[in-house]
Amino acid sequence: MVIGVVVLLAGVGFFFASPSGKRSSGKPQDFSIREYRNDGSRMAVPGNRYLLEGRVENIETIGNSRIVAVSLKNNRNERLPLLVSKDTILKVNLTRKDSFLFEVECRTGRDSSGNEVKGILVVKNAESTK
Repeated sequence: MVIGVVVLLAGVGFFFASPSGKRSSGKPQDFSIREYRNDGSRMAVPGNRYLLEGRVENIETIGNSRIVAVSLKNNRNERLPLLVSKDTILKVNLTRKDSFLFEVECRTGRDSSGNEVKGILVVKNAESTK
């Protein structure tokens, strides 16, 4: 089951990274859903960081890690999967229906066949927007 969720997350997260197509200097960028839809493959650059403001819609636990489904502030109909690694220490408690500002970093992973998958969004930090 864990492999299936990782593959799903990797597949869904395939399209995320820098809107400009340039490698990030480490400073988080605002995430643009429009840029993602227009040219998602150009956005899949590991190491890029983004700031996402969104509401937690669902939380699934996978081992000691969590997958958090977030709806963006300007697009409540779409859900983005964010991985909160077991090693990530947040200063806030992520709860459903609450809004947060997420700092995420794109990572590269492998699917069940060993193929590289870019653009997995890993939460580095979060703060409440209440």
